[in-house]
Amino acid sequence: MQIQTVTVYGCGTIGSGWAAFFASKGLNVRLWDVNESARVEGRRRAMNAIDFLAEQKLCDATIAERARDIIVVFNDPAAALSDADLIQESIAERLENKRDAHQLIERYAPAHAIIASSTSGLLASEMQKALQRPARFLIAHPFNPPHLVPLVELVSGPQTSAETLKTTYDFYTRLGKIPVVLNKEVPGHLANRLAAAVWREAIHLVASGVASLEDVDKALYAGPGLRWAFMGQHMVYHLGGGEGGYPAFFKHLGPAAETWIRDLANWDRIPEAAKKEVLSQIDAATHGRSIAELERWRDEKLAALVRTLYSQS
Repeated sequence: MQIQTVTVYGCGTIGSGWAAFFASKGLNVRLWDVNESARVEGRRRAMNAIDFLAEQKLCDATIAERARDIIVVFNDPAAALSDADLIQESIAERLENKRDAHQLIERYAPAHAIIASSTSGLLASEMQKALQRPARFLIAHPFNPPHLVPLVELVSGPQTSAETLKTTYDFYTRLGKIPVVLNKEVPGHLANRLAAAVWREAIHLVASGVASLEDVDKALYAGPGLRWAFMGQHMVYHLGGGEGGYPAFFKHLGPAAETWIRDLANWDRIPEAAKKEVLSQIDAATHGRSIAELERWRDEKLAALVRTLYSQS
């Protein structure tokens, strides 16, 4: 099945980013949200994102201009869904709301349409329970912002068909995304679990007085973060073992690493004192920049990385 028309259901930050991404690749994009003001605001954000992609040379200017006409906002869910090949559901993270949305999608979307949920942590198996066509459903979780970050995590439920997974994998790959497939579902998928492990230690290091919040962040982005932009931790340590690769790393550096692991934070709830300490330092780390200014700075840095490492434009 060739996916040409995508309906983005949910017009928040993630949905509008998806809409901009799909439109920048020449797909027909329908926007729908139960809230009228969210539909209007979602399209505005999508247009801004498309302009940003063109400005950063991640999308040709003529394609960007055409993309502005490709995104259509619908006030009627039946019209928004009736000719969709894929529905990128991006509503808030509540299971009950997701199930209601998926049932509405099945009511109006074609039988061949794939429902791809952008959920960051809910389980596919739980969402499939309310579906009439569970074989056409899976999780396709992006990393924010979706129009810039290439990762998309694909998680099948027990009733997802192999054809649905393959079609979706091929679709995102064709658009320049980097899909990863989970062999089994876990809360938070892959990337959020890895990020949560680092976040816990980052909070612990600040709260225990080892370093300031700003220096903990510097230690990440100026050190391992540079390598993480194009290789994962397993490959980092495989190269860290020198000529002997990963086996040599385990043998020679593994014992030292185990002493670090034993000293890591092991709490499963963020201590209130730790939360208070990091919150007391976050304003200083922004150096007076607003959220909007920080988002612009972040996106410009991401665009530069994507141009260098992953751009197909």
